[in-house]
Amino acid sequence: MATERLDMAVKNFQHMNQLAERYTRLCRSYVQLAERFHQLDVDHMTLKGQTVSLLNVLKTKQDQVQQVNAHNAQLQHQLNQLADQHRQEMQALTRTYEEKIQDLTQHLDELKPLESLMTSERYQDLVIAEEQMELVEATFLEIDQNGTPDLSREEQTLLAAYRADPSTFLAGSAQRPTVAVAMASLPEAESAVS
Repeated sequence: MATERLDMAVKNFQHMNQLAERYTRLCRSYVQLAERFHQLDVDHMTLKGQTVSLLNVLKTKQDQVQQVNAHNAQLQHQLNQLADQHRQEMQALTRTYEEKIQDLTQHLDELKPLESLMTSERYQDLVIAEEQMELVEATFLEIDQNGTPDLSREEQTLLAAYRADPSTFLAGSAQRPTVAVAMASLPEAESAVS
């Protein structure tokens, strides 16, 4: 019986030993699992920090892209406005130039009958007419300087006195008979001037 008890105790001891080894292995597994979980947690936190940083950069880039797109849309709008304004200005200029061309065409049509004046014969007639005008102007100048070249100095003075004040001249001639003789020759002098 003592041997049986001893065998039983040995068996119990072996069983307890196996149980302790199993618990020890289980504890080691838990420790390894805890260490790996801790490392996983550290890696997760590192990755989370990097992800947050990456998300911040991404958000900043998205904001910049939105600003660039808004600025691009504004520039496109301004470009469209400038293009419309330029198109309208070009249309206005085109209309203005077309109207001026029409006016010039009408003026040219009006001047077409005058083309015959540009022939060499007409040009010669114009040269002769200009020479005649120069002669007429020279004659007028001579008349202005001396309107009575055929009269004597006394006759010219008498005519100038008459032209200055005819009524006084005629009233004075009624009192002087010698003036009447001069007056009789006055119409002949005026007819000679004319």
